Amino acid sequence: MAIRLIITVKEDKEALKALLGKASAHQRPRIKMLLKIAHGETSSAALAAATGATPDSISNWKKKYQAGGIEALLSDARGGDFRSGLSAEQKEKIQQKLSSPTEALTSYKQAQAWLKEELEVEKNYHAVNKYLKRNFGTKLKVGRKSHVKKDEAAVAVFKKPGRGTETY
Repeated sequence: MAIRLIITVKEDKEALKALLGKASAHQRPRIKMLLKIAHGETSSAALAAATGATPDSISNWKKKYQAGGIEALLSDARGGDFRSGLSAEQKEKIQQKLSSPTEALTSYKQAQAWLKEELEVEKNYHAVNKYLKRNFGTKLKVGRKSHVKKDEAAVAVFKKPGRGTETY
């Protein structure tokens, strides 16, 4: 059986209640845990029931608080570095490629391969997909592209005549 980790809360209850009012959604259960401990509750199962977290999370939070205090407990280490890492010149080349009527990219797979080949940037498919949609507003998967070099006179032959006009 594991040894129960008992911690003492250094902050007073009023400060914790004030902090609870300003806390973000993922920090609230942690502060609620500290409030319950300050009121005398020590059981991980009871703390888990009161906060809506799992007993494992309660144990991890207690360890964090014991090691680094309230700052360590409330630190947000989620997420990552979402910057693209592309230079302004590379972004300009991507914009030119996407807006080119004759050499435009037609799929995100093709965009991924082009980035690797031309700009020497290796990104996974979903990163390329989200980056192009977010920054350039692309919608590459569209049906029935019109050919850039089509003959407008030949197209006119196939169009239906308007009202009151002669047929072909």
